[in-house]
Amino acid sequence: MNNHNRLRALRLERGLRQVDLANKIGVSNSFISTIECKKAEPNLETWEKLANFFHVSPQYLVGWTDDK
Repeated sequence: MNNHNRLRALRLERGLRQVDLANKIGVSNSFISTIECKKAEPNLETWEKLANFFHVSPQYLVGWTDDK
């Protein structure tokens, strides 16, 4: 599973819409959409925010490991 699918899967597991996640981490919902559609890569700060929000490692989110 690539990082974009992991992000979407984690978001859906929590029952969050893209706009909900965007509001929680302080980005636009269109940015979450572009990440999930593989049209953009977040910067390191955003990966860290996403990882902290979902209580997973940044390495898991970016696809470097399968260990959360």
